[in-house]
Amino acid sequence: MARSASVPNHRRARTSSHAPGSSRSSSGRAWHPAPSPPVAPSSRYHTRHRPAEAPLGFGAPGRLESSDVVVLFRTVPSPIEIGQHFTVEALVCPTPPIGAAAGFMVDARMPEHRHGMNYRARVFRKPDGIYVAEGLLFHMPGLWQLMFDVERGDRMERLTTDLDLE
Repeated sequence: MARSASVPNHRRARTSSHAPGSSRSSSGRAWHPAPSPPVAPSSRYHTRHRPAEAPLGFGAPGRLESSDVVVLFRTVPSPIEIGQHFTVEALVCPTPPIGAAAGFMVDARMPEHRHGMNYRARVFRKPDGIYVAEGLLFHMPGLWQLMFDVERGDRMERLTTDLDLE
């Protein structure tokens, strides 16, 4: 029996910042999960600037916000099936809008089991500005955290959402 989870439609985000490159591999492209303490949900939402909007045709049911960035995202396919590869498509909107993110990475982990995925996503940016992370796979049911790392200037910000696969 296939088990699945849909992308949550909420504004909860966990954020943390660190220097760019501190959790990258020597190639600078792949992000490797490392044990990290839980990060409190962000309670600061930026309201002075126009909210991030997805381009026409980009239906993004997921939205994560911090004071500095908004990430609109969707999974393909949706819902996510256990044991099947899926893709995450995301639009990164800095607030205030001061240019594109310098780097973007997607990964996932199971906090209760203290491990990540068995696969690393390949992330690239399309000409329309949408980031695509291919090759993700949840290999077992349970609570997963989907993590988006956004590099801007001299800092890295992590936005996280929970997905419960049954």
